[in-house]
Amino acid sequence: MLDTHLIEIGTAQAQRVLTTLGSVKNTVKVFSQLLPDVLIKELVEYCNCVDWQDAENMQGNVIKHRKKALFKMDTVTEVVHCIFENVTPIVGHLLNYKDIKFNGVVLWKDSQGYTVGPHTDNPIFKCSLQMYIQNLPMLSTVFETENDYNNNIWTDTMPGSGYIADNANGLTHWMNGIVPQDFNRYSLHAIWS
Repeated sequence: MLDTHLIEIGTAQAQRVLTTLGSVKNTVKVFSQLLPDVLIKELVEYCNCVDWQDAENMQGNVIKHRKKALFKMDTVTEVVHCIFENVTPIVGHLLNYKDIKFNGVVLWKDSQGYTVGPHTDNPIFKCSLQMYIQNLPMLSTVFETENDYNNNIWTDTMPGSGYIADNANGLTHWMNGIVPQDFNRYSLHAIWS
């Protein structure tokens, strides 16, 4: 059965965090504690027992060392789907988009050897949000700025931390580091078009 209380408290916390970020138009903003700890704990438990599928890139090729878990009714993925659907008006306001549509969430499992070099996200999506569920300090996402390396934007790596990005300008970003042996990096990715 769907936990409506968890959706309510998760929505309230996500709304509080997102409204403090200010405009995201043409940029990226980092956040922390986007969702309540109780929900992060449920996500970790789900990630530890779900049947993972191969993840593919935009060309349909399997991504080495990355798996995905899609929306499933009556699970924590439905709870987070409802939360991000609920905050869609705030996301639209942050990006200054009047017509923005929530496209869903996917969970990612990155295992030993996974890394990703400089890239931009699919521009068909106006906005992407990545929140870490389980991570290590060395596995930050780094966004290139127009200035020098020292001014790049680095995400916090604590559970519940991550970024929200406007994909309109093709923000170049990458993962700092490589997932080490005997560790799985879990994250949630939400997209809007």
